[in-house]
Amino acid sequence: MKPETFTSFSALDFAQEPSFIRWVRAGDEQAAVFWQNWLNEHPEKAAEVAEARILAKALTVKEEQPSTASLDALWSRIDLATSSEATVIQPVAAPESIRETRIIPLRRWLSYAAAACVTLLLAFALYNPTKTVSAGIAQHVTHQLPDGSTIAINAASSISYHPWRWAVTRKIELEGEAFFKVTKGRRFLVKAKQGQVEVLGTSFNVRARGSSFVVSCETGKVRVSNPKGEQILTPGLITKANPAGVLVVPYTDFPEQHLSAWKEGKFYFNDTPLYEVFQEIQRQFEVQIQTTPEIARVKVTTNFDGNNLDTALYKACWPSRLKTSKRGNLIIVK
Repeated sequence: MKPETFTSFSALDFAQEPSFIRWVRAGDEQAAVFWQNWLNEHPEKAAEVAEARILAKALTVKEEQPSTASLDALWSRIDLATSSEATVIQPVAAPESIRETRIIPLRRWLSYAAAACVTLLLAFALYNPTKTVSAGIAQHVTHQLPDGSTIAINAASSISYHPWRWAVTRKIELEGEAFFKVTKGRRFLVKAKQGQVEVLGTSFNVRARGSSFVVSCETGKVRVSNPKGEQILTPGLITKANPAGVLVVPYTDFPEQHLSAWKEGKFYFNDTPLYEVFQEIQRQFEVQIQTTPEIARVKVTTNFDGNNLDTALYKACWPSRLKTSKRGNLIIVK
């Protein structure tokens, strides 16, 4: 069968393919190389392949046929019963009994196999939980993935993925901001509403908040894409979506090279509207900032540390000579 035929296969089709079965059950090296390469070329079939592996392994159970000794003993009992002068109710003639003895186990095995297929498919569909890891306001969380990759999650951000599928599909859903250090292996995909980032092994930072989508590459190489195009980043380069949603040509800009500095509690902004700066202060210090629309649109170049609220407010407001006042957790800027 030609490899391109497999693109139309369902999980059940894969589970019945001889070379696929040799890969899953027997660990056939040649089959393993073929299917790993095929899966790398067709990552969209990863879910079906994962289900098929479970099915192929489940269908290894079989019911033993009666031994020759058992059949001989059965024939002896039947001969004795039919030669007896006593009145005995015989359920079936001897040849039919033997045929039934041979047929029933096969039917029973097929019913077991069908039941196992249905049960496993339902289990995979229903019990395929999504793992979600979140960082709350004023929190930073580090999480290790099944392959050893690590994610540092910024405040008010979350990631989610499928642990069961991780061996064949390394895909993360991101809301907010996170720094990824990826172990080399098959394709690693970070998806956000604003766009996606694809890598094989590298470290990079993704900020996906509201209409903002900014990606910086620290090591390796990443492909950043959204419906309006894509850009390739190498170490030290950054791209972001402009107001029209188009990814700009990769560039290097000193303050934004520190996108991932939030992991050390440092935050840098270059020609950034104050409302974005205030939003970050709110996430890091669990406060609410109130100001006017005119002030919120003012752009500043500044930075602050995440360990002192007063200093952060001063550095955000000082360039525009703004004043602040507090009412509990509410901060008024004017």
